[in-house]
Amino acid sequence: MGWGPLGKLSRSGSGSDDQGKASAKQQQFTCIDDHYIVNRGWLARFWEQFSALSYKNGVVSWRNLRATLLRILSPLFFMFLLWLINIAVRRDNAHIQFIDSNPDPEPVPVNPIPDCASDMFARLPCWDFFYSPNNSAAVDSIVTAIRENNPGRPIPADSVLGFADMDATNAFLSGTDTQVPGGYHFTVVNATAIDFLVQANFSQRVFRGTYQDPNFFAQVPLQAAAEREIARYLWEGAGNSGADFSWNVSTSQFAHPSTEDFSVIAAAIGLFVFAANLFGFVLLLSSLVMEKELGLRQALKTMGMLDSTFWCSWWFTEMLAGLLFSFLIIGFGAAFGFAFFLRNSFGLLLALFFLFQWSMTSVAFLFSTFMKKANTAVYFGFVVFIVGWICQIVVQFGFPYTPDEVHKVPAVTVIFALLPWCLLAKATMDMGSAATAPAAPRGIAWAHRGDYCLNIQNPDARPLYFNPDYYQDFECVLSVEQCLTYLAIEAVVYFLLAVYLDNVLPNEQGVRRSVVYFLQPSYWLRGKSRGLPAGMAPEQLSPATKTPWWRACCGRAARVEPSMPSALAAGGAGLDPDVAEEEARMRHLFQSRTDGEQASDISSSAAVEVYNLSRRFSPGWLARFGYRLRRFFLCYGLRKKKQSAPQRLRDFWAIKGSWFGIEPDQLFCLLGPNGAGKTTTINCLTGVLPMTGGEVLVYGERLRSPGGTDRIRSVMGVCQQFDVLWPELTGREHMLIYGMVKGLPRRQIGAQIDELLDSVKLTYAARVQTGAYSGGMRRRLSVALALLGDPLLVFLDEPTTGMDPISRRHVWDVIETAKRGRAIVLTTHSMEEADILGDVIAIMARGRLRALGTSLRLKQRFGAGYQLTLSVFPHSRSAAADGEGDAGPTALTSALLPAEEAALAANAAAVKAVFQERLGLAPVEESRAYIHFLVPREREAELPGLLELLEARRAELGITDMQIALTSLEEVFLNIARQAEVEAAEAEGRAPVHHTLDDGVRLEVPVGAESATAPDGRRFAVKWAQDESGNLLIYKVEPLKDDQSSSETDSAGNDKAAGEAACDSSAAAPATAPTKWSANLVPRVFRR
Repeated sequence: MGWGPLGKLSRSGSGSDDQGKASAKQQQFTCIDDHYIVNRGWLARFWEQFSALSYKNGVVSWRNLRATLLRILSPLFFMFLLWLINIAVRRDNAHIQFIDSNPDPEPVPVNPIPDCASDMFARLPCWDFFYSPNNSAAVDSIVTAIRENNPGRPIPADSVLGFADMDATNAFLSGTDTQVPGGYHFTVVNATAIDFLVQANFSQRVFRGTYQDPNFFAQVPLQAAAEREIARYLWEGAGNSGADFSWNVSTSQFAHPSTEDFSVIAAAIGLFVFAANLFGFVLLLSSLVMEKELGLRQALKTMGMLDSTFWCSWWFTEMLAGLLFSFLIIGFGAAFGFAFFLRNSFGLLLALFFLFQWSMTSVAFLFSTFMKKANTAVYFGFVVFIVGWICQIVVQFGFPYTPDEVHKVPAVTVIFALLPWCLLAKATMDMGSAATAPAAPRGIAWAHRGDYCLNIQNPDARPLYFNPDYYQDFECVLSVEQCLTYLAIEAVVYFLLAVYLDNVLPNEQGVRRSVVYFLQPSYWLRGKSRGLPAGMAPEQLSPATKTPWWRACCGRAARVEPSMPSALAAGGAGLDPDVAEEEARMRHLFQSRTDGEQASDISSSAAVEVYNLSRRFSPGWLARFGYRLRRFFLCYGLRKKKQSAPQRLRDFWAIKGSWFGIEPDQLFCLLGPNGAGKTTTINCLTGVLPMTGGEVLVYGERLRSPGGTDRIRSVMGVCQQFDVLWPELTGREHMLIYGMVKGLPRRQIGAQIDELLDSVKLTYAARVQTGAYSGGMRRRLSVALALLGDPLLVFLDEPTTGMDPISRRHVWDVIETAKRGRAIVLTTHSMEEADILGDVIAIMARGRLRALGTSLRLKQRFGAGYQLTLSVFPHSRSAAADGEGDAGPTALTSALLPAEEAALAANAAAVKAVFQERLGLAPVEESRAYIHFLVPREREAELPGLLELLEARRAELGITDMQIALTSLEEVFLNIARQAEVEAAEAEGRAPVHHTLDDGVRLEVPVGAESATAPDGRRFAVKWAQDESGNLLIYKVEPLKDDQSSSETDSAGNDKAAGEAACDSSAAAPATAPTKWSANLVPRVFRR
């Protein structure tokens, strides 16, 4: 089945062949402009995509319930925490008399001189008080009286210090201020006049919520004791009796209500609002980076998503969340009865919290452009929290928004103004001060959001500006209105800066735009560009001369892009004839297109035309800096003696000039080992990576033209190598969102979703979240997404990875029927999949196309020969095997009778003797049921005679079954990959590989050689494999028999020549030998 132009599903086989051809013809578009999706206007596409992505953000947030609830309840949690702190502070303040309400104060007697050890910060040894001078009889008498008459606790003489004068006292106190709370300096004027000075430690003591008032702890008791004893001294000196002397001193406060000058709410509200906002900030930042890290955003872009819709959808979603956050903060704060929320204007509070949330959203957008890992985003969010908390505390202490500090360091003031949390702290501090003002009116109204802020330094001039109708601050340098303005400006500027940096910084593929991309007309004018420019020469397909903008502005010479080395361009040993023929055809087509003519002898109906595609990866700035640094150390002798010279940095050419075309109704299978360049080729064709050189036309649309990539992506479907799905969304929701992003008409989306989900057998799981899907189910959904929207070009990157055999067969059927009306590019590591689905198979290695053709063509040209499989299993057992069905040969051979076992061994030995005698071949693989031989191409002429001999002696040899086929596609793949590695090793002068045998002998093997000789003369057959990077490594080493040495050596030496001669022999030799036995392909790997 396949999709028609209007999205209607047509099933093959439902009518006559003529009807099927007519349907296929109807689906072949002459150009991209004929597709109904491309003709949709920009505004319609923007609205559809904006709706889809906003819906996606909302569903993901709703399904991620824990994080969403945490974000919603964070205002409640922090307001509740602030309420608890406020209660604790108020209860502690109840013990402080000047804060608590006291309408009828009572007299309190003055305390006696305290014990110095009771001082909160006392340091032992300590003294209760000191005095000077210590050489006056009157003073000594008064001090003695103070000690002895201290109420409740006489003071010992050794707890008092005497000094000669004040200078001596200060010299002592300069290093021992915590060892004595205070003392006296007496002056005897005359017999009836004695003056004294109280010198005390006025440092305030606060520890664990306990406050020690320096006035009432030491100063007042010292003063009262001195006054009492001086009066007593003068009273008794006048001849009065001491029994009649009485001296009582008490203190009392003014009657006052509770003091509201200090409020923990006003001081801490900014900190707690900031902390509540950080939950949403971290979630947003991690979500943005996660979509980048997992390739979700890139997957949407390959389906045609506009960058503007991506940013606008996130902005809209966060604005709704910010509005909800602001209402919750205000609502919970008012519910707890905080004066901050009850006395300030509701509109002013809403504007402040909403603009702060908006600016923090833009800050998250900005920071996300620098990050590539979601974990990094989470850690960075906590760093922002710590930095913001510290900055807000600094602002709470008045820096830098006070008249004395604001102009001292203007740069610091500007930096603080660029941080949204600092503006929040300043605004909440002013509104908190207004809400707790000592007199009405309290709070800031919307109409006076800027009027209240006055900077009047002269106190005498302040009454001229006083207005009793609203709260005023005469030492204000930044009003709430200015804070709101700055927050709004920062929200817009940071958002635009995030969009700009997202374009100019390297993305996850290392691609970036010019720093002045927004000044280029091609960025804004996305017009149609059909075909290649007239008069374009093939030489212009090579990497061009490029002048960076900064060189052009400075008048410096242009920098020439490093061209591809000639050895790389030539491809080492030369192009394969089929690849060369395809290149000649594409060159002819290129010439005809640039000449404005259409040659009659070539086909121009290719869906994809690739002209000299090349891609180079250059070392990054960090690698270049490290290289120059190591060279500097080397030149100046600063490196270690054993340290080698740094290896010269070189450009890496992932694609080295590919020429090929892909026809409609055709599946183009691209094979290659890891690092061959196939994934880079796919990324270039899909527009993920820019081309270093070359041109690509998709249905006549130039990929590199302004707007060409966006137009091509509208009719392109991509199944990524790794599943790019949101775990929170269901399969049907994925299809709906991708369909809307692609621009499908709403009336067609539902039908296409149902049909595609049914085709990949996911109807039963359509409403299940993909996080619960198995690996195979996710791959099937990815295939369905690639076929959504009737794409003209489909890229399938390993679509059946992780699928079970039944699901894989279903997907193969879907891919096979999807060929009609479109071109499909498939990459896979399954040779069976490539053999079955591929109409044209291209094999890449080391960045070059090494082979091109059908599966049969490649097997004939590059295969090692024929696979011949014989069975000498007894006829009775064979019949039993057929009857058992599920019983395999291993299960049956385990029950052989002794006589049958001996006959089986004798037949096997006879068959092996025949092959050894006629062809000099030994089995490549042998089991109790089958014997496998690999007949090399150079022995192909002897194969018919051998088959006739086996047929004639079938009964004698006990042969019950024989299968013959060309070597597998996997064998072809390995041969080509190995030959590419051998050529690369020769070009690079790579050293031979060393392998240690079991007996300790060290074997030296040239890269890719199939045999090697040990130092003691023994010969070994070498089998190679490839690692994850595509490099050859020795897989297995086996002793080489003497009678096989010559044949193996000839096979290794003539392998390349036989490949070139196979073109001629393939015309005469059939694909399978004309025998009456089964000629089915044996799905078995004979050599790795």
